[in-house]
Amino acid sequence: MELQVLLVAVLSAFWVGALPFGYWLARLRGVDIRKVGSGNIGATNVFRILGAKVGVPVLLLDTLKGWLPTFVVMRIGADDVSAVLVGVSAILGHTFSPFIGFKGGKGIATGLGVLLALSPMTLAVALPVFLVVFLITRWVSLSSVLAALTVPITAYLVGHSPTVVAILSAVVAVIVWKHRSNIQRILRGEEPKLQLRAHKPNLEQDCLSLARRAVERFVQEGARIEPDLKALHPLLRESGSVYVAIYQDEQLRGLMGNLTPEQPTRAHEIIYHATRAALLDPRCPPVESHELPTLRYVVYLVESYEPLRDLSQVNPHRDGVLIEWQGQASALVPPLPNVESPQQQIELAYARCGIPRSASARVYRVRLNRIG
Repeated sequence: MELQVLLVAVLSAFWVGALPFGYWLARLRGVDIRKVGSGNIGATNVFRILGAKVGVPVLLLDTLKGWLPTFVVMRIGADDVSAVLVGVSAILGHTFSPFIGFKGGKGIATGLGVLLALSPMTLAVALPVFLVVFLITRWVSLSSVLAALTVPITAYLVGHSPTVVAILSAVVAVIVWKHRSNIQRILRGEEPKLQLRAHKPNLEQDCLSLARRAVERFVQEGARIEPDLKALHPLLRESGSVYVAIYQDEQLRGLMGNLTPEQPTRAHEIIYHATRAALLDPRCPPVESHELPTLRYVVYLVESYEPLRDLSQVNPHRDGVLIEWQGQASALVPPLPNVESPQQQIELAYARCGIPRSASARVYRVRLNRIG
């Protein structure tokens, strides 16, 4: 293939791959797919948020973006190296789409289309690996990474040139890199599984997942997630106040919340206060990206609060206390190391807030549902 023709084909493939079908089809349903779920525009996130009626078309269209340019250049006589360069360009367009700020999907469906046109034998190995791992784990991310790792090996075994194998290896490295956050969540046991049937919402999983995703998205991308209320536990769809604590090696890394709701739902409250706990707690420096894998989250749903009249009202293992003094408020929530009595909890609350013990501060007992 002549160099000029190859350059036109590569550029054309990039713009075909850049078409963000997941984002567009979700917008037709009134959803910005970048702000819900994982924030990815690929078929998996669309399927999880909007179901098969939207997820399947996105999967087919993203696959078509890789297959069509690769198939066309092969039909006009391109060699394997030229064809794989065109296919890789389509994958890069999907992964770094100029239409949405040079962000995009992770390249799996588009890569599937490229292999379908370029090397069906390679796909015949990768696809079963994907299906077997997915059926066992229900993790699309793990299935995708393991299937991708078979591609350069199989391409070599079926006779593709070393240049093609090297290019495919580089693409696989990009795909694995794009899945790095998924890999971290798998190691922590927090990666969501793709359920093909409707599942009952889990309050603990939903609370902790919201807090973690809110912090990770804001620290890494400066963006705020939007909860998919229909998929969450009913309690999180209601109005209510929360506190969110972040720990690192059993040390408090941040705590934020309020006794009165500031957001429309508890889900929005968790997102709001988790982000504030990570970045705005004056007792701690802002969380940095390298710390994210080490953080542990605790969410407190506020059930009730009332002025403290008697120490017998407080259970330090379950209840929190809130102190108001000179226009400022500070909360102390369990677990509290070496605190076994209400008196110790009150004294610690005064000390942490820098309030003289003789001050006429207002103390509230806060009944909490501790999650995490």
